[in-house]
Amino acid sequence: MQTGAIEAPKRLEDLHVRRDLVASLLLRTIAFADQLSGAAIETRLGLPFETLQPIIEEFQKSQLMDTMGFSNDPGVEGRPIPVRMNYVVSSAGRQRAAEMSAVQTRYLGPCPINFDDYLGLVRSQVTGKANVTDSALKKALGTLELEQHVIDQIGGAMVSRASLFIFGAPGNGKSTITERMALLMGAPIEIPHAVAIGDEIIRVIDPVYHKIAEGDQPIDRRLVKVERPVVVAGGELKLQQLDLTYDGSNRYYEAPLQWKANAGVFVIDDFGRQEVPPMRLLNRFIVPMEKKVDYLDLSASGRKIELPFLCQVVFSTNLSPTELVDEAFLRRMAYKIGVGNPSPEAFGRILRYECDRQGVAFDEKAIGYLLNNLYGKKPLRGSHPRALIARLVDLANYRQEPPRLSGLKGSTATGSATSAYSGRCAPIRGVVTPASFFRYQSRSLYTPRCSGGSSSAMASMIASEASSCDTRVPSARF
Repeated sequence: MQTGAIEAPKRLEDLHVRRDLVASLLLRTIAFADQLSGAAIETRLGLPFETLQPIIEEFQKSQLMDTMGFSNDPGVEGRPIPVRMNYVVSSAGRQRAAEMSAVQTRYLGPCPINFDDYLGLVRSQVTGKANVTDSALKKALGTLELEQHVIDQIGGAMVSRASLFIFGAPGNGKSTITERMALLMGAPIEIPHAVAIGDEIIRVIDPVYHKIAEGDQPIDRRLVKVERPVVVAGGELKLQQLDLTYDGSNRYYEAPLQWKANAGVFVIDDFGRQEVPPMRLLNRFIVPMEKKVDYLDLSASGRKIELPFLCQVVFSTNLSPTELVDEAFLRRMAYKIGVGNPSPEAFGRILRYECDRQGVAFDEKAIGYLLNNLYGKKPLRGSHPRALIARLVDLANYRQEPPRLSGLKGSTATGSATSAYSGRCAPIRGVVTPASFFRYQSRSLYTPRCSGGSSSAMASMIASEASSCDTRVPSARF
């Protein structure tokens, strides 16, 4: 991908990074590895050999480095002689490397890019409005069951890259929505391994959030092409994670979460369940969301930097918004989306989909009885069908029988169930809770029809799943 913001360096001056920082990185890298070929040095530092050659020649003249013949590394045939040579650090060089490590950063890895170059790079990859259409959004959402007005609001937020507040009962697709949003953020982006500000280094890339994109990587190997990041922070989020984290022993910084999410999506999930009070957490984002700029402190030097805040922030919660934030903050959220419970028709479609996905034969009578006799006025949840069918398949595998939804035998208006192992009918009385609903299924039409064994173990397993449905249920599809 050609961004036009950074050109691959050909000379040392093209790096726009302090010469002594590059020299220290080169000497410490070779000392750490004992011996490296010129080609291996290129790979480790992400720089063409000719960029580093003036420093290498200077080290050789100072007897800090020496050559040890030609390398046997694959792929070096036909390369210039200096690139094919092996390089080692002398005893004097190791002493110099130790002195450098004592007073400078101990960062090892690809050469960082200049901070100003990074600013140009990230801004070039977040421009104008996003090209999101209704058909593209529905394709990204896949089989997720949402009402059209909810889809329209998500689309509006995506087009404008505006902040988003998603709320609603657990198990209805809030987390899935935020995951699918990243599919429409645009083409892959280039990010640096690290950024240099003077003689201080900030590591940016994080394999947890930055997934390598398919296709060719940038010619400049200081950069990596990744998919648009989706950084999710849940109840474990602390305010310290939103500031630069200084590694005192290695003397470099780790970028905060919002920096790693730049040009992507930053999701604060389970909002309101963090240790930090909700309003304090929200106040941390008010200025960045409004001004599109975040201010970070370099604690080791006392400097402050201004970072473009170019991620789309999404707050997701299953708590009541009025209990978490005041009206003034809600006014600052461009889009506020309530994700409701699925309709009976949508619930049936989800159940059918999960049956098809798991290879379970679907029975129309089953969904009617489920909704009319078991749920009644209890709220439906989009995650229930997935959990139900998954437990059904697990139990069927355990009992070595094919899973299937079967027609109800001996049912009455008040509800009755056929025991899976005895064939006896047991009337159901009282209020149907989610736990009793799933427990009932274990001996009713949702259990695999097989002989022998006891249904009590199956009831315990399914009741356990029902209990989890009363809390937040992560799901890839609802």
